[in-house]
Amino acid sequence: MPYQRPDQSDLYKRMSLSTEVNLRHLSVKVGQEKLHSYIERASDAGMTTIKIIHGRSGGDMRKITHELLQKHPLIKEFEYPAAPAEGGPGVTIAKLAQNPN
Repeated sequence: MPYQRPDQSDLYKRMSLSTEVNLRHLSVKVGQEKLHSYIERASDAGMTTIKIIHGRSGGDMRKITHELLQKHPLIKEFEYPAAPAEGGPGVTIAKLAQNPN
């Protein structure tokens, strides 16, 4: 079996990336950039479902999160609010499409 650099290994990518991203206490712009980047990395790692923690209060981060998810080509669908055990109205669960790359 040939040696493969860890950063090129699908298994390494999957194991080194969390299944959730926390956007609480970030500005809307920073949160949007972080979510976009996270979706790209999660798709590259082969993940099928991600958990987005945007918080319950205010609603600005939730609104921006849902707008991004609706138009992002790697998002198949999303569920809001999440089940109570997963965070309820402070969390959105998104299902990823397979990355064509």
